[in-house]
Amino acid sequence: MTIPKIKLTPEQIKLAAAGVVILGAFGFVYVRYFWGPMSERIVRAKEKIEEAQAKIDKATTQAARLPIIQKQLVVLNEQAADAEKRLPKKKELPAVIDTLAALSSRYKVSLSNFTPGAASTKQFFIEVPYTVSATGSFHNVGRFFAAIALEERIFNIRNVTFAGGADAKLTVSFTLIAYQYKG
Repeated sequence: MTIPKIKLTPEQIKLAAAGVVILGAFGFVYVRYFWGPMSERIVRAKEKIEEAQAKIDKATTQAARLPIIQKQLVVLNEQAADAEKRLPKKKELPAVIDTLAALSSRYKVSLSNFTPGAASTKQFFIEVPYTVSATGSFHNVGRFFAAIALEERIFNIRNVTFAGGADAKLTVSFTLIAYQYKG
């Protein structure tokens, strides 16, 4: 079987050529001004959607962790409050006097002298010395010192000197060190 040859007239050839040129021009315009910009917009939109989805995922993860972080914050605030009771940020001389007065009356020790000294700055805290003189029985003074050591606020006792007295009374001079947070 042979394929018949189609003979085109010059006018038909011109029309076919014009059709190909018009089709090519339409294709170029379609790709250049419609397909290209639309595909760029689609790509940008997909990127924005992926970016927004990543932010949503991150926010969801953080939102899931929020109750845990809030619980940790409550615990840390409680620990900070406890630490500040043990190591206050201010000198609080009246609190020191009240504490010593309460302990001395509980353990039957008489305070006769209480003199604040010059504060000494260390790396993380400040030492505030107080020279104290007290009178009481040997055991009462020992219990008084033990109670000072067991106080919630951090105290230290240095330079203890004893002097015996009448009726088994003991006169004690010592330096009470109160600590203050250096912040």
